[in-house]
Amino acid sequence: MHYEYLFWSMAALVAAALAGGALCGRLHSVRHLVTGVVALAAAIFVAVLLMARQGGFSDLAAMLSIAAFMFSLVIAAAASLLTRRILQRRRADRP
Repeated sequence: MHYEYLFWSMAALVAAALAGGALCGRLHSVRHLVTGVVALAAAIFVAVLLMARQGGFSDLAAMLSIAAFMFSLVIAAAASLLTRRILQRRRADRP
């Protein structure tokens, strides 16, 4: 049962990182983009830390939250850069 909880938590983490990264990709400057992605990863870090303590993974809470931070940082950064590139190409294709 604990592993099913862990699986769905990781799926939710990936979905949150993709959605948050896509939203951060719409920000106007790269500095704001990076700040948004780091803030999103920090929020995921705190959420995983709190939920891991309550969900039966209290002995692994620190490791899971650090891994979630790094994992969401990479996914959100990739999603934001892809969103930024798509928006730039759309602007360039306009007459």
